[in-house]
Amino acid sequence: MKALAFCVVWFLIACPGARGDGGFISPTAFANVRIPDQRALIHFDKGIETLVIDTSFKGDGTNFAWIVPVPSAPKIETATTGLFPTLQTILQPEIIHNVSPWYWWAIGLGAFIFSIYWKLRQGKPISGVLAMWLIGIVLAGMLLPALATAGVSSLAAGDVNVIERKRVGVYDTAVLSPRDGRALLEWLQTNGFAAPTNFLPAIQDYAKQGWLFVASKINLARSLKDPAKPPPLALTFKTERPVYPLRLTGIGNDTCQIDLYVFGPDRAEIPHFVVERCAMPLYQKEEPNIWRVDLSQLRIQHPGLRTIVDQSRVATKLTARLNSQQMIEDAYIAWTPFQEKRRTVYSGHGAAILTANITVPLLVAALLAWFWTLRRTGIGVQRLRKASAIAVPACVLSGALLFLLLPRIAVITQRWPSLRNERLHEQILPAFLEDEAKEKGSTFQPDIAWVRQQLLESSEFRRAFNPEFQTNYFSGQPWREEDSPGNYTLRQTADGLEYVWYDIAGGDHSVPLFRKKE
Repeated sequence: MKALAFCVVWFLIACPGARGDGGFISPTAFANVRIPDQRALIHFDKGIETLVIDTSFKGDGTNFAWIVPVPSAPKIETATTGLFPTLQTILQPEIIHNVSPWYWWAIGLGAFIFSIYWKLRQGKPISGVLAMWLIGIVLAGMLLPALATAGVSSLAAGDVNVIERKRVGVYDTAVLSPRDGRALLEWLQTNGFAAPTNFLPAIQDYAKQGWLFVASKINLARSLKDPAKPPPLALTFKTERPVYPLRLTGIGNDTCQIDLYVFGPDRAEIPHFVVERCAMPLYQKEEPNIWRVDLSQLRIQHPGLRTIVDQSRVATKLTARLNSQQMIEDAYIAWTPFQEKRRTVYSGHGAAILTANITVPLLVAALLAWFWTLRRTGIGVQRLRKASAIAVPACVLSGALLFLLLPRIAVITQRWPSLRNERLHEQILPAFLEDEAKEKGSTFQPDIAWVRQQLLESSEFRRAFNPEFQTNYFSGQPWREEDSPGNYTLRQTADGLEYVWYDIAGGDHSVPLFRKKE
């Protein structure tokens, strides 16, 4: 009877789809959010580069200056804050999370062989053991279906020419052409764009080469203990070779983690940078597949991203942690023949299961061989016993080493993330807002400020819905007003209001909320 109980328990454990936490629905894993020190989008086509830079600001004070050298006069714009979260999502590595636990079959087979061996050793018939195993398999097969459904102008100013000065979004910007690096530093100090004096050698070199400088500053309400994320700044300029300016970044920084998303005619490569992903983007509009999440194809659906990179042939994600010596020269992009690449990483769960699948069968075989050699004699038997005894700790150590060597990444997991994301944005939130508006009376006309208050500040909303419905299903972070996967934006139209939500590829989907009353 003990053997029968063991059979049933083993089958329940060995079949993860039979657990009561969602049936056969496997969770989807997404890379946990990691924001580098700098990240940039570079688009290059026919001698024109668009450089979109997203940088963190941290430190005491509320006035932060940002100086970017460029080889020619740029057009300055801002990009939306959802641009880089979208790039991070659609260009994330392939994550191995759902690995079938075949190692349980090795354990079961080992237990079966051992039970037969034990009966034979005792001189008893094995028919009873075989019958018990057969009954256990039948009972487990009957239980599995039930368990599987259990859940679901230019102006001269001394030695500095001010090519242009204007307000761009939250930035005060100036395009400067200095005759001398020291004159540039003096101009910056006089006009509120504070710059360290140790920038002087690099600025002198840029000025000798005829480069211009984009000086930007942003005023913040308070000092920063954590990095602040202002909107990215987009610079479009002429250049013979696409470049990411690094020399000013390397001054005063021992190390800097940089992610570059490059769209151009071929695969991009830069010294000291590693290619994490290289693919040919797809630009056709496609409805989201609510049944599964597929990031194997690089679909460019985000409106802001399409505006910048539309019809680029190849996209490459490069990443590096650079030290100060590696940042003494600018990063020029070299084009190489296209070769698709997608980095493969494992979640902790996936790495553990894969390790077990490899090492457990070897461990079971070693244990069976060791048991078989007990009370047996002979040189061959003794050698097998010694080898088995050594193999057991060797399997354990090799398994631990394999787990440590596998490339792993922190992940968040969700079941049916696309389906639940659509349900939240198409049904739950619009219905909640409609109900709240009705309570205000028939003459009440909601506006964006009212909708934003309901979604972000309303205690009724927090009480009405589980915190799960306030979580971005693709990042695990609280969902927010941003044009990025799993989040939303609000839009005023001629007819009323629209609630816009974004799918896994950053595609936008409009939901009419309120129509203007005649």
